[in-house]
Amino acid sequence: MTYSLNTLYRPSLLELAQAGNCQALTYWINSFLAPQGVQVQIQPAPNQYLKIMVQLRHRGMLSTDMRDRLVRTICYRLWTLNSQSIRGVRIVAQQVGDSKVLWQTVVRINSPAALKRRQSEIAILRQVQLTHNLRFRIFRSLFMSGITLAGFFSSYWLFYLQMGRILEKGKPIAAPSLTDPAVNAPETASDQTATPKPIAAMGSNPADSTGVSIPTEFRGQVVSQVDLPNAEKVIALTFEDGPSDSTAQVLEILQQYGVKATFFLSGAKVKQNPEIAKQVVAAGHGIGSRGWSHRLDSSSATDMKREVDETSQLIQATTGVEPKLFRPADGRVDHAVVSYAQQQEYAVTLWSIDSQDALVAAPIVLDNVLRNAQPGRIIRLHDSPNYNGRSATLQALPQLITALQQQGYRFVSVPQLMALKATPTRDTQLPRRKPTIAAALESVQVPYQEGQVEWLP
Repeated sequence: MTYSLNTLYRPSLLELAQAGNCQALTYWINSFLAPQGVQVQIQPAPNQYLKIMVQLRHRGMLSTDMRDRLVRTICYRLWTLNSQSIRGVRIVAQQVGDSKVLWQTVVRINSPAALKRRQSEIAILRQVQLTHNLRFRIFRSLFMSGITLAGFFSSYWLFYLQMGRILEKGKPIAAPSLTDPAVNAPETASDQTATPKPIAAMGSNPADSTGVSIPTEFRGQVVSQVDLPNAEKVIALTFEDGPSDSTAQVLEILQQYGVKATFFLSGAKVKQNPEIAKQVVAAGHGIGSRGWSHRLDSSSATDMKREVDETSQLIQATTGVEPKLFRPADGRVDHAVVSYAQQQEYAVTLWSIDSQDALVAAPIVLDNVLRNAQPGRIIRLHDSPNYNGRSATLQALPQLITALQQQGYRFVSVPQLMALKATPTRDTQLPRRKPTIAAALESVQVPYQEGQVEWLP
């Protein structure tokens, strides 16, 4: 018959006492105190404390000095055990045969093992507290961020709904037509004080009545807005990156409100949608060239002629109207194609209000425009679906027109806006995405020669 080491091993009395065994502790302490007439009984207590019931046989041991010596003896013996299971003791003294408590005291046993365990527990407790604090801060941040975002979107949504109610209740305000006899009729004294002066037609040519002809002072210039005399409340809507399927919907909205705008047509999209381009001109809107594509990576003479000349020729062949407005991609007036367009006497037309409708939702489009609306400014919009597959322009346009009309603004095309002031204004408050634009507006034109490309300084 064989036995393993674990089967034969029996722990010693000190090992049991060190592990906190009350019976072993009672036997061990009594071995020291019994000869002195003291009997103890050790019981477990909460939080790793021991309750020691002391039975005194002699009345001479009731003095304060004897009590202190007894407490020090018990605590010292327990300290020598160096046990992690003993944090302290609660000593209760009674006389043999009497249940009355003579005295009691509580003492903490600061043995090295107990201190080490206490420090470890304190470290764990601090870590738990830090974790709880971190969780609380994260929860608080997420909660406050959620409230902020909810308030932000709720505000814009309420604004959007309020504009919708105004649109449903109010009738569309038609902009004055240039061909309406009532517009060109002499004004009475009451009309002069109540109604702003209408825009006169720029010539007898039918093309001029649609706002295509460009004043000589603006040809070859860079324009982003026009300073109007007497701060006349006139503003211009422009659409770019068309024509597309969304252009037809934009035309319907503009016709509903009697508003004229300017469309900067892309050569590639005119080739794809020639009928929609014809509808723009047939509706009496101004047109301009957006270049052939949306990219200006190349600066070769061939590519610049394609961006400017070939695009204009295609627009004229399709619509019957020659565009004399040119808008470079992303408003990049620092590109050599702009200098070439100026050489060809195009009015390089930028914008002074960027709606950012290709990037943001309809409520923010309304805020971007209404917050920056001033007389003589040019608003940039898109008549093609934006990057996320929906057109914020179509959602915001009716409310945008209504809000500006209620503020007293009249909508005109860019050529009509230029006709009101013979001096172009160069605005430096352009999109922040192109910081070189503002500096380029003040630069000197660089002459263009065949086969040679020179950059603006």
